[in-house]
Amino acid sequence: MSVRADVETIRNIPIFSECEPAHLQLLAFSAARESFEPGSTLLVQGEAGKAAYLILNGRVEISTAEAGPIGEAGPGALLGEVAMIGGSSCSITAMAAETVSTARIDRELFLRVAQEFPEFGAAVMRKLARKLETSVQDLDQVRQLLQKARSFRSL
Repeated sequence: MSVRADVETIRNIPIFSECEPAHLQLLAFSAARESFEPGSTLLVQGEAGKAAYLILNGRVEISTAEAGPIGEAGPGALLGEVAMIGGSSCSITAMAAETVSTARIDRELFLRVAQEFPEFGAAVMRKLARKLETSVQDLDQVRQLLQKARSFRSL
């Protein structure tokens, strides 16, 4: 895949959709290419998020210790970005279901681009803040539904 194609793939990821093409080009050009054979692990739930993986080719199975298998990711998916940016632990385990090609964006690379180009960091943080706000709203709706269900059962 070319850097230009990688930039377009990155631009389609919601947290990068408002970023300048030049900043995305820098990320794409500097990202390390990494391949994973079937059964290899990209991310492990609970481990520190040191990198995010942009899936270029192949399929990855996603699971959690609590729920087991929860889905799949394929070309164009970015895995581990929130843990990588926040320096927190991964919330999922991602394992190659077939041979997978990725562009690995290391935390140090992301932070350096954000430091050198504050507008890049601000654009990503705005998108993450919106994502968090949406998640909180979704959780609040679930909480309200659970409360209604409990009150209905007590009748």
